[in-house]
Amino acid sequence: MGNILEPTTDILEVILSCFMVLCGLLLFTMLVGNIQVFLHALVGRTTKTQIRLRDMERWMKRRQLPSALRKRVRHFENQRWSFLGGQDDMEMVKDLPEGLRRDIKRYLCLALIKKASLFKFMDDIILDNICDRVTYSIYSKGEKIIREGDPVEKIVFIVHGKVKRTQWLSRGMVATSTLEPGSFFGDELLSWCLRVPYIDRFPAATATFTCVKPTEAFALDAKHLRYITNHFRYTFVNEKMKRRARYYSSNWRTWAAVNIQIAWRRYVSRKLNHGLRDNVRLQHYAAMFMSFKPHDHLE
Repeated sequence: MGNILEPTTDILEVILSCFMVLCGLLLFTMLVGNIQVFLHALVGRTTKTQIRLRDMERWMKRRQLPSALRKRVRHFENQRWSFLGGQDDMEMVKDLPEGLRRDIKRYLCLALIKKASLFKFMDDIILDNICDRVTYSIYSKGEKIIREGDPVEKIVFIVHGKVKRTQWLSRGMVATSTLEPGSFFGDELLSWCLRVPYIDRFPAATATFTCVKPTEAFALDAKHLRYITNHFRYTFVNEKMKRRARYYSSNWRTWAAVNIQIAWRRYVSRKLNHGLRDNVRLQHYAAMFMSFKPHDHLE
């Protein structure tokens, strides 16, 4: 079937056709330019990452690190690339003017910080200061974020992932729990900041926190947390706020769970008239006394 279209001699239609062709060429040129810019930026970030990885490999080889540690380093670098795409948002905004940096960090962090139950009902000015001072962290599966007995130097708020809490109660008995997104740990530091009189020594961690899955989190170090609690003390010593902090605290929840379980086992044993053997009874009492009651600024 032949083409039944006939060329037009109308000047307006000719002008319209030329205009549409020019607009199409302009849009196509802009598309090609944007693709080139994107590919150039992606290649630049990839090249920078490859150089850093190559330098890291050389350093690990020179220091003769064992293969297990090398594998963990490679896994972390791959995970960081998958999360960040070769860009560190906090690093890019650190040299901007203070007001602009604060607004950008608020835009990036506010929604994620509000996922933490402790911060849901705080004033905007407090949230602004928290957004400006938090640091973003990524942890690989199996990494220990805080170990039991180590000084607590930061309070960590989980954004994505899952963290396992492990606390040794007595010989052969361990209390475990799982922290989901929105939970936090390191609350010993909050009590330390609000303590009167102030003590220079950091508090010791009462449990070990290990990543069950790759985890994204925000952290407030001791210096910044102390600054916020000092300047907005009226909020943190508020009775409702103190009760909320205790309710969401992993330490208090574990302590309560251990005591409830022990009380329930004793009740069932008495109900069924099965006397516990002496060594089992001693283990239960040891667990109760070794599960130290958390201390906070409510005391």
